Amino acid sequence: MLTFSMRLNRLVLTLIFVSTGFAFSQECNIKLRGKIIDLHEDSPLDNAFIQILETNQTAVSSAKGDFVFDNLCPGKIIVKISHISCEDLIKEIDLKKSMDIKFFMEHHIAFLEEVIIEESQVKKLSSTAKTYLLSERQRDRSSSQGLGVALENISGVNNIKTGNNIVKPVIHGMFGSRIGIIYNGIPLENQQWGQDHAPTIDHNAFENIRLIKGAGTLKYSGDSPGGVIVLESKSLPIRDTLYGKTIINGMTNGRGVNLISSWVRSFQSGKYFKIQGTLKKNGDYSSPDYILLNTGNEEKNITFSLGRNKILSQWKVGFSFFSNEIGILRSSHIGNVDDLLRAIESKSPLIINPFTYDVNAPKQKNKHHTAFFQYSKRYDFNSKLNFQYSWQRNNRQEFDIRRGDNKNKASVDLLLNTHIFNSNYEWGRGVMRHDSGIFMQIQDNFSNPDTQVKRLIPDYFKTKYGSYFTTTITPSNAINYDFGIRWESHHNSIQKYYDNRRWEADQYESLYGSYVIKEVAGQKLVKRKLVFNNISVNAGMNFNLGDAKVLGLNFYLTQRAPDISEMFSDGLHHALATIEYGDPSLTQETTKKVVFNFEKNKGALQYSIGPYLSWAQNFIIIEPEGLLQTTRGAFPFWEFKAVDAMLKGIDFDLSFQISDYISFEHSSSWIDGINRNTKTPLINMPPVNIRNHFLFSLPRWKSFLMALTSNNFLRQNQFPDNNFYTDVVENGKIVNKLVDISTPPDAYHHIGMEMHWGPYSLKHNKIRFSLIFDNMLNTNYRTYLNRLRFYADEMGRNVMLQIKFNH
Repeated sequence: MLTFSMRLNRLVLTLIFVSTGFAFSQECNIKLRGKIIDLHEDSPLDNAFIQILETNQTAVSSAKGDFVFDNLCPGKIIVKISHISCEDLIKEIDLKKSMDIKFFMEHHIAFLEEVIIEESQVKKLSSTAKTYLLSERQRDRSSSQGLGVALENISGVNNIKTGNNIVKPVIHGMFGSRIGIIYNGIPLENQQWGQDHAPTIDHNAFENIRLIKGAGTLKYSGDSPGGVIVLESKSLPIRDTLYGKTIINGMTNGRGVNLISSWVRSFQSGKYFKIQGTLKKNGDYSSPDYILLNTGNEEKNITFSLGRNKILSQWKVGFSFFSNEIGILRSSHIGNVDDLLRAIESKSPLIINPFTYDVNAPKQKNKHHTAFFQYSKRYDFNSKLNFQYSWQRNNRQEFDIRRGDNKNKASVDLLLNTHIFNSNYEWGRGVMRHDSGIFMQIQDNFSNPDTQVKRLIPDYFKTKYGSYFTTTITPSNAINYDFGIRWESHHNSIQKYYDNRRWEADQYESLYGSYVIKEVAGQKLVKRKLVFNNISVNAGMNFNLGDAKVLGLNFYLTQRAPDISEMFSDGLHHALATIEYGDPSLTQETTKKVVFNFEKNKGALQYSIGPYLSWAQNFIIIEPEGLLQTTRGAFPFWEFKAVDAMLKGIDFDLSFQISDYISFEHSSSWIDGINRNTKTPLINMPPVNIRNHFLFSLPRWKSFLMALTSNNFLRQNQFPDNNFYTDVVENGKIVNKLVDISTPPDAYHHIGMEMHWGPYSLKHNKIRFSLIFDNMLNTNYRTYLNRLRFYADEMGRNVMLQIKFNH
């Protein structure tokens, strides 16, 4: 009989046997193979230290990032991976069988943060010239309008207009192709030569809008003595996130509605996708006293891009489409000389009808496509190679008041295709930074002959190529220098028809007879090849004087080839209601400009003073010369010409933080332009303008902000006398009457107000409200820089309700 002790011993032996058998039955033959990869570069990381915390087994990754652990038992383990300049990666793995796993690490995280900061911060366009940046509030306020309106609160920036819808910026008295517009690194090519050709770009698609007055930066443009406007999207976060912004605008004047929305999806891998769209619809605008017939507009835009931000390389592809239809003031198109003179002398339009959303002839339609690819490779933090290809397709149509079968056919139909290739290399260490690049542009313009109207702009094929070099030297925190040089070679091939009557009247046979290739129906077809080689140089110095005071001095030399329109325009420019004639003998324009800037940029009181002086040879202008009666009505005719000019002026900006809740902003500018050949004023020089801006907030209501704005525009007393006489019929008799097409309108003053509330939380959104009053007192006025000022007043009071959602 077994005793209790014997039974206990037998039980222990049994348990030992069972447990030993179980242990020997568990197969520890699992293999874990791994690869350590840089999250942002997809490249292997060598010399990473890998540890299994439970067993203290270790390994080191190879040059290909590989490691392996053998003879592992089933179950959960914790793997810790360490690498220099990386945050430790700890991952739990449930081992059931042999596995191959990729481990992604944030390599060079500190370096990555530096790169993100460098790429996302708003870089100065020049280290010596003053750069202006629009705030988010300024961009949102002008979201219902165009780029020109968004920039007009900067001193020295005005707008030249054709009615109320077509607005383009004027900087230091220069506009058109003398101002470079760069978006996503691409020079905008959209028939920007015309006064009625507003930039076909949706500025709502860009978070950074910057401007430099002067010749700007040679990286982007060498023929822009007025200035450079740069629009860029901000760098996107390298993390998994989805966010967006939506703006809804409603306006009383024109009864317009706008919707602007953008969305961004980004990933931890650095990949991202962004889409943005804009819809605008406005009916006839109104002055304080009457409806401005046929001034409505409609706009549809979309932009999208995708790419990847990595430490050492980035790529991006994108596409945008801009489309608008713009009505031209109906009363600007007149049937005969008598009516034209009466319209100019009248205080109100000759044609006034009730409000409508319809957009009829005269009108213009614009479509602009852009596609691009960008790639950059960073070799270290001090050097970077960039490459970009872009394609733009611009279709511009102008519609006249026509009858019969041609009623819906465009009178001007231009198709412009532009291809641009450019590459640049940035490098430098210590006190010196350099940037050198090459570029090539191929451009083809086709003027559709199916309009059955004489072509305003001829067919042409243009190539442009060149290179640039810029350098910045910063020997100390107190001083830095800029220098740059750019060379461009323009090759133009033009085919143009000349009416025989004009050919003989202007005595072109002796000058251009050798270029005639055939004669058709009373016209001569001329084929010319033109070559322009341009050199542009800039040099600047910047001195830090202490107490946040900075002194800057910049010199610019720019050469600009004449636009095709300046040389070969020939016919009715429908949007301007004028006939335009080019000058085929024009040569390149050369401008020398000195810009001085003294500023205090910190503290409660900040200010900037910027005088400038420009000398220009062969400065190309267009001036009225008389009236012409055509089969489509009576119109003033304007002619391009070249003069020697001098432009001088001064810009002044000031801001003062009066208290924690009250601030004051001021900007003003003055410019004087002189034709040195005739000692007379230049046409279309902006008058003195003074803007004051008060901002108020309430200490107990931090989500409220109010602003009052005062805009004063003095009368322009310096203007050329381009008046002329014409014969009209009065009381059955022919009378020779003066046509005053030169005298500027009176000075004016209008007041605006803004009220902003928010942000307030609404589920997962932040919502803001704004109420914005323009021309609050409903003032009657006309502006000197509006080519349709002869026919109607400017817009009256407008109240805009704006709702913004941050998603």
